[in-house]
Amino acid sequence: MLISSKATSPSVKPLSTRADLAWERAILRKSSILIKRMTWYKQNTEQLYEILETSDRGISSQEASNRLNKYGTNQLAIKTEPFWRILVEPFRNVFAGVLAVAAIISLIGHEFLDAIIIGIIILINACIYYSQQYATTRVLRSLKKHSIQRAIVIRDREEQSVSSINLVPGDIIILSEGDRIPADARIIHTDNLQVNESSLTGESVPVHKYASTLESSKPIYEQENMVFQGTYVIAGSAKALVVDTGSRTEFGKIANLTSDDHSKSSVQSKIDQLITLLIKVVGTLAVIVFIMSLARGISAGESLRFVLAFTVSAIPEELPVALTIIIVLGMKRMAKQKALVRSFKAIEDIGLVTTIATDKTGTLTKNHLSIIDSWSPNTGDVMRVAERTIDLATTPTDPLDQAIKDSASGHAKIDKLYPFDLALRMSGAFIHKDGIIYIKGSPEHILAKSSVSKEQYHIAESVMHELTSKGYRVIAFGKYKISGTAPKDLSTIKNHGIDFAGYVAFADELRPEAARAIRAARQAGISVRLITGDHYETAYNIGKQIGLANHPAQVIQGVDLPKETSALATTIRNKTVFARILPEDKFRILKALKQTEITAMTGDGVNDVPALANAHVGIAMGSGSDIAKDAGGIVLLNDNFATIIKAIAEGRKIFDNIRRMLFYILSTTLGEVLTMIGALLFGLPLPVTAIQILWINLVTDTALVIPLGLEPEEDGYMRRPPRRPQDPLLNKILLSRMVAIGLAMATITLLVVFVLKRQGHNTTYIQTVGFMTLIAAQWMNAFNARSEYKSSFSKIRKANHGLLAGFALAFGLQMLVMFGPLGTVFDIQTVPVSTILLSSGTMISAILAVSELHKWLTRVYAKHVRRGPVY
Repeated sequence: MLISSKATSPSVKPLSTRADLAWERAILRKSSILIKRMTWYKQNTEQLYEILETSDRGISSQEASNRLNKYGTNQLAIKTEPFWRILVEPFRNVFAGVLAVAAIISLIGHEFLDAIIIGIIILINACIYYSQQYATTRVLRSLKKHSIQRAIVIRDREEQSVSSINLVPGDIIILSEGDRIPADARIIHTDNLQVNESSLTGESVPVHKYASTLESSKPIYEQENMVFQGTYVIAGSAKALVVDTGSRTEFGKIANLTSDDHSKSSVQSKIDQLITLLIKVVGTLAVIVFIMSLARGISAGESLRFVLAFTVSAIPEELPVALTIIIVLGMKRMAKQKALVRSFKAIEDIGLVTTIATDKTGTLTKNHLSIIDSWSPNTGDVMRVAERTIDLATTPTDPLDQAIKDSASGHAKIDKLYPFDLALRMSGAFIHKDGIIYIKGSPEHILAKSSVSKEQYHIAESVMHELTSKGYRVIAFGKYKISGTAPKDLSTIKNHGIDFAGYVAFADELRPEAARAIRAARQAGISVRLITGDHYETAYNIGKQIGLANHPAQVIQGVDLPKETSALATTIRNKTVFARILPEDKFRILKALKQTEITAMTGDGVNDVPALANAHVGIAMGSGSDIAKDAGGIVLLNDNFATIIKAIAEGRKIFDNIRRMLFYILSTTLGEVLTMIGALLFGLPLPVTAIQILWINLVTDTALVIPLGLEPEEDGYMRRPPRRPQDPLLNKILLSRMVAIGLAMATITLLVVFVLKRQGHNTTYIQTVGFMTLIAAQWMNAFNARSEYKSSFSKIRKANHGLLAGFALAFGLQMLVMFGPLGTVFDIQTVPVSTILLSSGTMISAILAVSELHKWLTRVYAKHVRRGPVY
């Protein structure tokens, strides 16, 4: 209900005495906030001036300076990462700790070359991280708009232009067409003001604003006498009283809902758990190995070197660099697809997403109103009337007028335009040569003043309800014949004098690829939920068009959401469309979804920020607000929902390749550990030295593991359901294969060492052959790791050129070690080529046979026992 701005709302107690005012002002000064939870829209003008100690002539410059000191600048205190956190970030993980421990052990054992190499690895990993962060930040800086603007304010009884950051509560600001509203303000005078609040409420239809006082409590999207920071004036002008600035604005309150999320990704957490377990096992085994060495009569110094070699073999030094490079390359590929990834966490989690909660405006739609439908009674042409209600010679500021202009086919000279009349709920344009005022406005009001018959009225009313039920914005059009000169305003229109022309239905145009992208998401087992500030009918209609909803039971409004999180999670389990949702509602919905889902939230407006910041993966639109891009982990540079599916596909491929890398590294590491322990148990010479193990882990493994991280995707990888959040990174099948391959590696290597010892060869000779034998195992295992379940031979036709190049590099470097100048560094002794070929060939055959047998048994199990694919 609207009442005069001069009247006192019955629901608000008048501030009748100066004692009351003095008491309230004292409270306000004490709290350093003008008023907490003040319902500004309920206060009339006199009350507002009293509370804020101002007038329609504004405040003085001196008073503005005092208030600026008291309340602070009109800027959001957005939390940024301190430099020290950015600096230490690449070292704040289990990998860095493991490498540091390995370097310390090397120094204790006087293996200075090993320590230097490990230190270089740590620095390389950090440099890769810094360079990627710099590149991402640079792109974001280029996307950001300059948010500081000039505002017209009344101070010292005259209009002045000041920086928007210097606005204070009590200022009177002048708003004009095209302005970005600089602060939350209460309208005290308006001239046909229309505001685009889509960035705040999510509703794309422009909102008419009035100066009248509202009597009852209203949600933010119904506060018609308020304007809010960050929204835009698209038509008209207004004078407004600033009531909140900085973090106290609605914009600021939303920003405060966000939280610093330094949590690790699901993938990183699982890797850390795996490595932590590995460290515990290695530490325990190292102690046991040291005691056993001493028990065998080996000197303490030799035992320590043995433990050093054992520890180095067990630590996957190459894994941090390999993972970092693979993720960075994945980020670059995604950037080419117009998805800018801001954090490693986002790219690791995107492949595990089980549900996408998406905004409508600018994400599924183009944030551009267009004409969807029209209806004319009898044989009339409502579009001919519609295009005569606007001046086609100018550029419209109202999106509705722009949509009409886009569809116009003719051009008529407008002699007089009539602005929107709040009382009549209509506007118009007079064309003198026609002698007609062409009118557009509220269907109910135009119908009420039209000359249609009772039967025609019911037909028109039925059509109107049909169009609005589809979520369309419906505008009625008509003609009013006059004689003589144009009247001063539309109040001269008589009842039953309008010749009703029909309706035009408007809607935010859907992106043509939206429905196809949603189908692709569902084929991948990912649910999609539309969360919007739009009306129920609009949201439901959009949901039906894109295939998200086919029954009203799938739709829920914000007012119907339970307050308790567990009850909310139960209520929304089968809901796919959410209407009339406020920013805090989105925050609660995401919190409930995160209990059982890996969530991705998309959006472009301020209203999306809390959910963007708190989803597992926040996906912001490149054309959206700066704060939304700051909150998102991924920024879509082309604002295309379909790009999200491409990002998920890339994320799944990266996740699968991380599993391949882990399988390869951990299985070969297990083989090395078992080999070292076996040599001790069976009284055999140490098969390899510490420096040789470092070469295996850092050169051979790195040359092969990075190309494995670039393996092409498996067939059907986007038709399988997402992995459950609680599933382990490596399942029982891969773990059992790792054990089988590790045992095979250790068995063959120890047999080679045993045979060579029986033949009387010295330790250096044996270690040379053992070194090459383990290298051959790495080579074969890399090709086995290309596929989790298919035969390695099936991948021959789908070449991984990177892996072939990596193998060529590793092979060439190994030949330099075995037969070239690097041999002296690694204590290589001359060995007949036949011995090398025999030991290496035996190892390659054993690894291939064990892997192929295990894959075959897995496929048999999947086909006959589980009766389905194995993931």
